[in-house]
Amino acid sequence: MPVSIYQTDDSSNVSSSRNCVKVLAVGPWRQREFRLATAKVAESSDWQTIAEANLAGEYLEREETLPELILLAQPLPGRYPQAYVDHLQLLAPLARIVVISGSWCEGAGRTGLPLTGVLKLYWHEFAPWWNAALSRQTAGLCPPWSLPLDGPQAGRYSLPLQSNRLVLNGPVGISTTNFAVYESLSAALQLYQVDTLWVSHRNDTYEKVQPAAGIWDGGQLDPYEFSKLTRFCQQLHACDAPVVALLDYPRVQHFEMAAQAGVHDVLGKPYVLDELVAALEP
Repeated sequence: MPVSIYQTDDSSNVSSSRNCVKVLAVGPWRQREFRLATAKVAESSDWQTIAEANLAGEYLEREETLPELILLAQPLPGRYPQAYVDHLQLLAPLARIVVISGSWCEGAGRTGLPLTGVLKLYWHEFAPWWNAALSRQTAGLCPPWSLPLDGPQAGRYSLPLQSNRLVLNGPVGISTTNFAVYESLSAALQLYQVDTLWVSHRNDTYEKVQPAAGIWDGGQLDPYEFSKLTRFCQQLHACDAPVVALLDYPRVQHFEMAAQAGVHDVLGKPYVLDELVAALEP
């Protein structure tokens, strides 16, 4: 029988009835990567999980109200054959199937036959994608899983919210190894009317302006980078400002190290601007 991993009622902290998305989660969601993927997601009132993939079809056949989303946790390439995905889609024709891939699936699109007719996310992309989607739905906009599958990144990127303004009590401190990266991030945040200041990795002092949030543009947290990130977080925390880290191909251990350093949230590169902005919101 499916087990609910989220249960809420009318007294829950879900901000809107639009957050009540019926979800069927299939696969090993209790594995380390996938537990971390769902640790920071906003709640849904109807989220069921089935560990055994062969039982998902039986569940859909007997369920009166079909899910809006079917999430497939994929720790290794090839776990779900195309025929299996097509069968689930036949049983729930209005559901959007989303494959959440683990770290071992990186490069599978180059070495195998990627699944068709599904949205594709890596495990570390899921939480910001899900939370941004609920924000869009709460605002009365179309969530990414309802957009047409008209390209390889369909459903990963969505149109920006109608209000392109992020209200902060100060600038965003951006720590990068070079000024060009800072300029690109600063230009992107200007679309949201956000002021920024540069904090070099090599020189982490900055003007006497208290930032409201921080962005760390990094790699994979070698010991030197980890020490600099820790120092950056200490400076930002002194201003009660959260830090978002942008990392290359993050693994579970990188999330744990970032949390140890004091990071509020981690996004993998390439990141989605709307999701970065959502992570900076107070």
